[in-house]
Amino acid sequence: MKVIYITEPIDQSGLDFLKKAGFSTYVRPQNLSISESQTQINFQQVVGMVIRAHRLSISELKLFPNLVIVARHGVGVDNLPLKSLKERGIRLTYIPGLNASSVAELTLLLILNLLRKIPVNKKSNSFPAGSLLEHKKIGLIGYGKIAQKLSSYLKPFDIELLVYNHRPKRLAYGTQVSLEHLLTESDVISIHIPAVKNTIDLINETAFKRMKKNAILINTARGSIINSDALYKALLDKKIAGAAVDVFEPGQIYTLQDFSKFANFIITPHIGADTNETLRVSSMRCAKEIQLFFEGQKPIKSYF
Repeated sequence: MKVIYITEPIDQSGLDFLKKAGFSTYVRPQNLSISESQTQINFQQVVGMVIRAHRLSISELKLFPNLVIVARHGVGVDNLPLKSLKERGIRLTYIPGLNASSVAELTLLLILNLLRKIPVNKKSNSFPAGSLLEHKKIGLIGYGKIAQKLSSYLKPFDIELLVYNHRPKRLAYGTQVSLEHLLTESDVISIHIPAVKNTIDLINETAFKRMKKNAILINTARGSIINSDALYKALLDKKIAGAAVDVFEPGQIYTLQDFSKFANFIITPHIGADTNETLRVSSMRCAKEIQLFFEGQKPIKSYF
């Protein structure tokens, strides 16, 4: 029996597809660790894995001796032991672009919430006036599929678009600039880059010092890109007007609980891709990649 191990719940459509293709599926109960779930299934039978946000350790990977394919239900791969996967010759697939509309829509929602001071008004009896998105300078850090989709949503607001990307990109509109220029000039800064060695703590104390006092910061990418201790100090000292994050990593000093005092801070629990439509197509794509692998066909999108 070939078992596909699902680390977190996925849309039922993908599970049904895998069952019709002849696989048995196991969805890990979220109150059990991967190690603890060994009491429920035989790990020797696990040949494939679908993984969402779970951070897979090398020791956990070693529990699956016959694993040959991992289908990442998402874009980033910073939660996976890439070197170990590659050394074992395990195929890794992922789904860049499938969540672009969903994440871009959430990003736009967070921008508008901060500009119109909705979280501030919820905690205040004074109901301060907000700001228009129209005619603002919007800075996008990164210009992948999510940022490109967001830029298309922003265009009707007649904004001025600034883009920082690590290499030249053909923009639909706007201007590609240096990171320093973007931080200095933008009214809204939105992060759309992966978490890699050169981007961890990219938004640090120095970066906040360059921002306008009326700037707002949005992060729907990876929590480690923002130094959260520096963000806390920037909000406390009113160096920026607000921040909204769908991803968060605690700092050395301040935890998420410490941020609850700020009315101009929004956090969502990594729900950027969590729309019914996106979850359905993502689940089906992962299932299809597994089927293709065992049929000896080329993947739709492999990382390696």
